[in-house]
Amino acid sequence: MFRHSIRNKLILFLLIATLVPFITSIVVSYIFTKEKVTEDTVTNNSALISQAKLNILNYLNGVVQASTTIYTGQHLSELGQLYEILERKQDIDYMSDKVIKSGLQVMSHAIKEFKQVYLYASVSDRSFLSINDFTGSTTGKYTSLRPFPEDKTVYFETTHLSHSYNIAINVYSAPTPVLSMHRKLLYSPNNTSIGELIIDLHLDLISEISQSLYTHDTEELYILDNEGYIVFGPDSSKWGQRLEDSWGNEAIHSPLDRGSYEWSKGPFAGINVYEKMKTDYVDWTIVKRLPYDQLTKNAKQLTLINSLVLTFFMLIVIGGTIYISIRFTEPIKQLIRYITRIQAGQVQLGQVHKDIELTRTDEMGILANRFHGLMQDLNQMVMREYRLELANKSNQLMALQAQINPHFLNNALQSIGTLALQHDAPKVYALIASLAKMMHYSMNTNESVVPLGKELEHIKAYLELQKQRFEHQFQIVYEIEEDTKVISVPKMIIQPLVENYFKHGFNPSAAEDGLLRIQASKHTEEDYDYLQLVVEDNGIGVTEERLREIRNRLHAPSTGDEACIGLSNVLTRVKLYFTDDAALDIEHAEPRGLRIVIHIPMNKGAN
Repeated sequence: MFRHSIRNKLILFLLIATLVPFITSIVVSYIFTKEKVTEDTVTNNSALISQAKLNILNYLNGVVQASTTIYTGQHLSELGQLYEILERKQDIDYMSDKVIKSGLQVMSHAIKEFKQVYLYASVSDRSFLSINDFTGSTTGKYTSLRPFPEDKTVYFETTHLSHSYNIAINVYSAPTPVLSMHRKLLYSPNNTSIGELIIDLHLDLISEISQSLYTHDTEELYILDNEGYIVFGPDSSKWGQRLEDSWGNEAIHSPLDRGSYEWSKGPFAGINVYEKMKTDYVDWTIVKRLPYDQLTKNAKQLTLINSLVLTFFMLIVIGGTIYISIRFTEPIKQLIRYITRIQAGQVQLGQVHKDIELTRTDEMGILANRFHGLMQDLNQMVMREYRLELANKSNQLMALQAQINPHFLNNALQSIGTLALQHDAPKVYALIASLAKMMHYSMNTNESVVPLGKELEHIKAYLELQKQRFEHQFQIVYEIEEDTKVISVPKMIIQPLVENYFKHGFNPSAAEDGLLRIQASKHTEEDYDYLQLVVEDNGIGVTEERLREIRNRLHAPSTGDEACIGLSNVLTRVKLYFTDDAALDIEHAEPRGLRIVIHIPMNKGAN
């Protein structure tokens, strides 16, 4: 598709040159925008989480500070008396019980998120609970309380459902998720424990702060303790439970106070941004989950807009590319079509200029004009040279084939007649048969190319008559390779060479008999096969000057030299059939005579 078509190659090149920059621009823009938006989003969320962390810590510090009023609330008579009762180390009577309950009610209204306040007095082993302005008490400590950490006096218990600490209250309070602050009450002189204060907090404020940090349905925010329990999360039903997935472990166990990391599993695969909340009483981690879809949303929107704009212009460029490619290569296609039609003979050379566009002035127009001029030159050459040359060669070939020496026929007939008068024998019949063969062979104009074996049969018939004429005063030697007899050669190319011997080289009065040698052999030189025909005699020969003259006149159309006519005819016909690679050469024979060599290429012309 592309190997043989300049148009397709040009279109492909221009499309690649157009599409690659566009696509590269879109991809690079998307990657850069995605990374930049992700970086900015992580930075902005880290700042939001830091602010929320401060707000939550301030709130928790306020809760812790409110719990210290049990020590520092001397200006509040109820709280001051409450601490005095706890440090007396004696049983609590009716009046002390009333003071404690009144003090817990005052403390429960210190912060609006306080749900209830629980107090355990070690001296009297009694527990007190204040909720909604109602108080109650019971003997003993609530058994399900976690052991107090040895190194802490205050800590926050992870979110859990509220309960009544097994203390009967006249009002019903439905269980709700609460966060409990535990404070160990100490006797200041020796820091011995005199009780435990627990304040259960509603998570309204923490929830309000946390929910302002993330977008629901697309993002998630968690507050996790150091054991992986959920203090706050998007699903309130899971508050207080251990985190099921492992995505939060890296944030919880990270030695850094803040940071981010990628998580590639689940529907919230993306970036997790975290920040530690570490104080003397909490060890929490805030983790915000930013999914890739949300992170790349803006980048995708921007890339989509850029892609639409670039695609619009890219379609224009592609259309222009295809138009320019077609416009550029159409004249070449047109020339190819006309050349094909000319080769098929559907258009005459002289009519091409009528259909070829010559109005363009660019390189294609110059090419079309040059092609037009070439066609005109070819047309003139064919009309004036090629057809005339073919006609002349056809006439020349017919004339060459029709040439027969009338003197030879006359002499041959006389010899046969004389022999017929002197002898009444089969020899006469043989001579007449040889003559008949010769006449049939030479007058058959339907064959212009014959196998070499058939040409040799004609020569043998001719020489039989010559033997009778010259009373066997010469010998004939045939050196013919068997596989050369099937090779096709032009008709009547050996007989004129043999006839020249009897015309110009044979001396009947010589003391020594004449010798005529006819050879045919195949040769190969550098992968080039050729047939070599040799006619050699021991006649009177020619001088060196005469040999050069014959050689010079061989290629002349008409020499007027009788000795050269036969040779020139043979050479002309061989070249007609075997192209100009065929050759004829004349040289001296040893010890005397002439040697004529015909060189016929076997790779061209006839087989």
